[in-house]
Amino acid sequence: MKIGFVLYHRALITGISLSAEMLTSAASLRDRKSQKADPFEIKVVAPSLTSPKLTAGIRIQPDITFANAGTFDVIILPPMWGNPLASLTKHPEIPNWLINQYHNGAKIIATGTGVLWLAETGLLDDQTATTHWYFYDKFSQLYPKVRLNKQASITSANGLYCTESINSQTEMVLYFITNNFGQKIAKIIETHYGHEISKSDHQPFYEIGGQVQFDESIAVAQDWIRLNISNPITAKSMAEHCQLPLRTFNRKFKDQVGLAPHQYLQKIRMKTAKELLRDFGMSINEVSEQVGYKDAYHFSTRFRNEFDVTPSEYRKMVKAKTYNA
Repeated sequence: MKIGFVLYHRALITGISLSAEMLTSAASLRDRKSQKADPFEIKVVAPSLTSPKLTAGIRIQPDITFANAGTFDVIILPPMWGNPLASLTKHPEIPNWLINQYHNGAKIIATGTGVLWLAETGLLDDQTATTHWYFYDKFSQLYPKVRLNKQASITSANGLYCTESINSQTEMVLYFITNNFGQKIAKIIETHYGHEISKSDHQPFYEIGGQVQFDESIAVAQDWIRLNISNPITAKSMAEHCQLPLRTFNRKFKDQVGLAPHQYLQKIRMKTAKELLRDFGMSINEVSEQVGYKDAYHFSTRFRNEFDVTPSEYRKMVKAKTYNA
């Protein structure tokens, strides 16, 4: 498997470093037979072997240029700091290179203003996409043929993935790891890297696994779940809040989100529990109650099944990393 990170003027290094470390760590956790059968390789691709001007004055040494890059399985386009249009004019060769890579089978992940590169190719015409919220209006003016979804943090269109921020890119990379290396490895990566990622308050109305279109009633349900996470919640209570028949609600929710309502609820409860354990000095009993479990033992069992560590072990691991940093 060959992954390519594209380097260009004003690219944000954070759009490369964290994802590269997660992917490399995940690949190294495979058994030896898998590693030998499908070697994993990451390359940084740029117009030349001299690093373009990046943020904070830091330089990254490109591995290869567009002229001799070969083909990739996945290409990742990091966001850019400031006005991204300056980068587009400096690297006119990138759109055609991306088109060729896509037609040769590459999947492309673009983050924030990095989505402009995909829009420039024309591959997103008549497709749904998202970008950084600050650039919504300008993006719509420049690319009227692209269906901009301002509610989504991740969109998917025929092997083209757009994410609004570094946090969303990280969620996308976790999804990729799950699909390619398995759930067990993905859980290990999320456990070791997930606490380093701050969560955005901007909720995804389109989530990986669902349809590209989003339904406002399901978005309302997602927000309601988060606001009432400490209370008893059932699919019936969700449906009643959305004023939908239960069967219709279950079908819409699964189509939209890619998970059944009870699976999504469990996912949100466990993610919230990790944040509380990481950022607050609550006891395990208090965290349990905050995420809707009256029985701390039941909560701990669920947490261990989800992340392969107990709540206490997770907290110790996070604190150890903090103190050793």
